Amino acid sequence: MKFIHISDTHLGAATLGRKFSASGVNQREEDICHVFAYAIDKILELKPDFVLHCGDLFHSVRPSNRIIDFALRQLIKLSQAFIPTVIISGNHDSPKQRGIGSIYSILDVFPHIYPVYKGRYETKELHLAQNKEHGTERVLVHCIPHCLTDELFQEELERIRISEKATNILMLHGVVSGIPEFSMGEFAEQMIPDSYFGLGFDYVALGHYHKYTPVQENVIYAGSTERISFNEIGQEKGFLEVNLSRSSAGASKLEVKFHPVPARQMIDLPDLDAFGLDQIQLETRLENIFDLPELEEKIIRLRITNLPQHIYQLLPFRKINQWKNKAFFCDLRFELKEESGAVSSETTSIGRLNQELLEYLNSIVVEGLDKRKLSEMGLSYVNQVLSEADFA
Repeated sequence: MKFIHISDTHLGAATLGRKFSASGVNQREEDICHVFAYAIDKILELKPDFVLHCGDLFHSVRPSNRIIDFALRQLIKLSQAFIPTVIISGNHDSPKQRGIGSIYSILDVFPHIYPVYKGRYETKELHLAQNKEHGTERVLVHCIPHCLTDELFQEELERIRISEKATNILMLHGVVSGIPEFSMGEFAEQMIPDSYFGLGFDYVALGHYHKYTPVQENVIYAGSTERISFNEIGQEKGFLEVNLSRSSAGASKLEVKFHPVPARQMIDLPDLDAFGLDQIQLETRLENIFDLPELEEKIIRLRITNLPQHIYQLLPFRKINQWKNKAFFCDLRFELKEESGAVSSETTSIGRLNQELLEYLNSIVVEGLDKRKLSEMGLSYVNQVLSEADFA
């Protein structure tokens, strides 16, 4: 049998970019939709027996009307091709309260689309046509969507029962216990004890971790189809084609092929060390970096280290923003150096508020006060407020 394992498509996400497409939509939102449509078309070419989507089809519990319309139009392609598609909800698109309905319920009306979203263990039984000699093959897909609490999730795991008369596949969305790197650092992540992988499943399809990663030979994270954060720099994005067969002795044979999708490129630039540079030299270095043609339409990150406070306060942020706009998106961060020579443990990114504060103070005469000291105090207050807002 041949099936597709895809996950974490995050339709509706608009992270890492503020540019708009020609249609007036956030371009990152368009990027994420584009790779999903690309994946669906490729899946149709591959003609699998069925498709498994392991959670976070949507980026939020309440996707926009445009995103709902887009998602339905793509999934209908699978439905009309008679390809059974099982989809479980993930932590991003599962309601946090029982009284809130799930967007997944809209998928119940489409033939061959099987959403699992009610916070409990369910099985979906598929019957795959074989040749005349072998008849049909029975596949039992064991599904546990994201649950209201981790305690409930653990209770549902205990309800799993393997069938000896079928091919058994497990679908989960969460973090494999004891492996911290599989955590996305998100609220309400749910833990998957690896003891459940030894129950006799022929394949375990995992979602939540955004990097394609085999945990065991038949236990695999498919990864996401686009880069949602800078933690995903260097990760290739796509989905899996899985071929599962049995030998004459009854042993499972597994072949997995990764199919890449055209995700927008993300680049982590080497740090720019500001030690010994004056304001003009630093500006020139920055301008030369952003003039590089290979950065156009890329998502980039750049950190400036060892930057004295007084140089930082003199930087022309408006001009720097114009240079940054040559890239698709730039996360430009400054590691400030204390006047005593010690390096600050905090990094400061250029934000609208601290830009405007520094530009305002640089444009006026402040009699009887140390402008540099005033700038430092103002920046500390602004950054404190911004940090509290991010935490909230």
